Amino acid sequence: MTAGKHSQELYAVILAGGKSTRLGRDKTRVRIEGRTLVQRMVDLAGLFCTCTWVVGQNPRQDDIPWMLDDIPGIGPMGGIITALKKLHAPCLVLACDIPALNRNIIARLIEHREASNKKQFMTTFQQPHTGFIESLVAIYEPECLNLLLASYNQGCYRLSKAVPPEVRLHIPYDVNEESFFFNVNYPGDLEQLNALFNEGTEPDSSGGGEGEARG
Repeated sequence: MTAGKHSQELYAVILAGGKSTRLGRDKTRVRIEGRTLVQRMVDLAGLFCTCTWVVGQNPRQDDIPWMLDDIPGIGPMGGIITALKKLHAPCLVLACDIPALNRNIIARLIEHREASNKKQFMTTFQQPHTGFIESLVAIYEPECLNLLLASYNQGCYRLSKAVPPEVRLHIPYDVNEESFFFNVNYPGDLEQLNALFNEGTEPDSSGGGEGEARG
């Protein structure tokens, strides 16, 4: 893939380091429409990046490149620090448990990054009505590493705190787009997701979905 106006190639990083205690089963093994949650995100990221890594503690899916999380137990921050340290490049970071995400959302993320005239360390989506950012559907520049390490050393593992707003590029999204960012944490979430996919009301996360978000 081309790097656009950025000199470094964009790598994809899929975070799969959670213990899945709330779900009660290994989240990386959950299947939606015949593919595991991890494989769905790897396939989606592969539409935009030539190299995709999965960061986690349990590399049991041998056909997917895995990277061992160097800082387990602190949530997503550990996996992102691990990736930025080892890859020395900007990373498209995606959680493994957002199966309704599609290519239009990722394309929008990358396009806004390319079009920006300011030097941002992080590009992500934001709900204008709440200020909430989607820190696990984001691009982290190499400059983020020092910010994340500083926050980690202070015992703060929240990504929204570690990367201050002044160095973030926010892409607003509407309430009717929230379903794209739906993540699977509890058994009820999985049941809801399966029902939505069976009804055809969710976009195709393989990259074939068309149009904008549905309510």
